[in-house]
Amino acid sequence: MIQQVLAKVRLRLPDAKAFLPHAAALMIFAFIGWMNGFFQATRTIDNPNLKETWSVPNWAPAYIGPERAMLSALDIWEGGKKPQSAVKEAPKQAWKLIGTVQAGKSYAAVILLSDGKRVQRAAAGDVLPNGEKVLAVGHGSLQIDVSGTQQEIKLFKPEKK
Repeated sequence: MIQQVLAKVRLRLPDAKAFLPHAAALMIFAFIGWMNGFFQATRTIDNPNLKETWSVPNWAPAYIGPERAMLSALDIWEGGKKPQSAVKEAPKQAWKLIGTVQAGKSYAAVILLSDGKRVQRAAAGDVLPNGEKVLAVGHGSLQIDVSGTQQEIKLFKPEKK
């Protein structure tokens, strides 16, 4: 048995020589740590009559009264209270502008309907699925009339020349 272990050690010894400095440093620090523990354990006690009398403090039971409501209402939590305003929910748009096509000198908008499967073309004067009227279609832009207000939707930012 010992012969087998020695044979394996002799076989792996050339590979282990590169780790010899690391092993030596590890052994030195282990020896220093052991010596520190040994000297700390064998030194004399400064005051052998010292008795440590620690006890667990006797805390009063928690009292949560009207102060809790007052403190929670202060504007110090999370940077202040957020104003509670009635948020109008925008109507779900029944279409999405995905492109424009040119036929001669006129443009038509290519819109994707809300089901995500159908595509429809819309030219100036057409009415979109949710009742909005197409006012004009240009290269990458669409102008619509939404409840009497004019809006413009652009596919991309215009280039600065």
